[in-house]
Amino acid sequence: MSSSLWSGISGLNASGKQMDVIGNNIANVNTVGFKAGGTVFGDILSQSISGSSMQVGRGVGVTAVPTLFGQGSFASTQSATDLAIDGEGFFMVNNSDGSTYYTRAGMFNMGEGGYLRDVNGYKVQGYLYSNGVNTNAIGDISLSGLQSDPSASTEFSIGVNLDSEAATGEVFISAQTVYDSLGGAHTLKMEFTKLDPAIDPPGARSWAYHAYLEHDGVYTESNTTTAAAGTITFDANGNLTDPAADVPLEFSTFQIDPDLNPSGATFGDGGSGPGTNNITWIVAGSPTTSLTPEVMTGYASPSVNRSLVSDGWASGELQNLSIGDDGVIDGFFTNGQSAGIGQIALAKFTNTLGLKKMGSSLFAATVSSGDALVNKPGAGGLGGISPNSLEMSNADIATEFINMITAQKAYQASAKVVSTTDSMMSELMNIKR
Repeated sequence: MSSSLWSGISGLNASGKQMDVIGNNIANVNTVGFKAGGTVFGDILSQSISGSSMQVGRGVGVTAVPTLFGQGSFASTQSATDLAIDGEGFFMVNNSDGSTYYTRAGMFNMGEGGYLRDVNGYKVQGYLYSNGVNTNAIGDISLSGLQSDPSASTEFSIGVNLDSEAATGEVFISAQTVYDSLGGAHTLKMEFTKLDPAIDPPGARSWAYHAYLEHDGVYTESNTTTAAAGTITFDANGNLTDPAADVPLEFSTFQIDPDLNPSGATFGDGGSGPGTNNITWIVAGSPTTSLTPEVMTGYASPSVNRSLVSDGWASGELQNLSIGDDGVIDGFFTNGQSAGIGQIALAKFTNTLGLKKMGSSLFAATVSSGDALVNKPGAGGLGGISPNSLEMSNADIATEFINMITAQKAYQASAKVVSTTDSMMSELMNIKR
């Protein structure tokens, strides 16, 4: 009879531990990245009766409290650095001692020192980039001091209509910005002058052009005039005929007087001397050019600039960023350029149930879990990244309430076993009377 008493007590203890797990799950129902726990019961070794094959159980015990790693629901946010993992895997974060922890809570921000950090201040780990190229080295993702390097202009193109009915000697100017090797901005001015129709070839319309480059308010010509000045011609339909198609006009260096340009900045390909360091006017296109030529016409309508394009740009500071489903962090800079600046790394484990909870939605690797298998999002069975999202707790209120009811009933029943056994033992003690 005493066995039933101890069995009832074991039921009370087991149900009490189950309530501890349920209470913790409910308390963390709004904790980002939280993974609920479960309760696994097992019967205690049974006792044989008088050496026979009959056995009487000795109660129940909690054999395991496993972490349930099921996917939590996603909540949308306004922050580009709020990330959720759609599928398997964990984010990696390092504390100040360099110890690595694993989490599903992707509430990240640019914290102290410009590093991408979690809410605990731990540094997010990822693949590091150099000049926009993935180095495949894993380390702390830093967003500090990022800058887009300047690029010297090498090509430009002009989309313009030059009025075929303009008076002889009428001047039209197209001006656009180009950049030197230090990112300095300069105005490239193309001056078009209407030629006398009386000396034009029959049925054609011609304009003289002259190119100038500005530096500190001073306009200078190219060091050679063979390309910086010339003539363009349109046919009777207003189409450009000279220069011929697929023959770009190439200007030699727009050399700036060294007295006016003490920095020594260059243009184009960065060469020196006549015929090098060129800025090329892409008029009709060329197989070797990167710019698509803009259309030039000679219609009988007012002269107008329709489009002005050029390569090259100034230096730029990081303005904002975005993160793709592959975890690549793209930076957008004030000079209009974009470049990869890092990639989030994810980890998975051979035995996820072997991870140890460390609080703050963090997990630590153990001998049971095995070493972390690190890879890029979407590779090696890992899930993808969902930006502007957070994975919420996977604790389900309805399920926890049902578990609470069953735990309460089991506790009441075990208590009834104890009280009934006590009554039976009291009756036994009363037999003497």
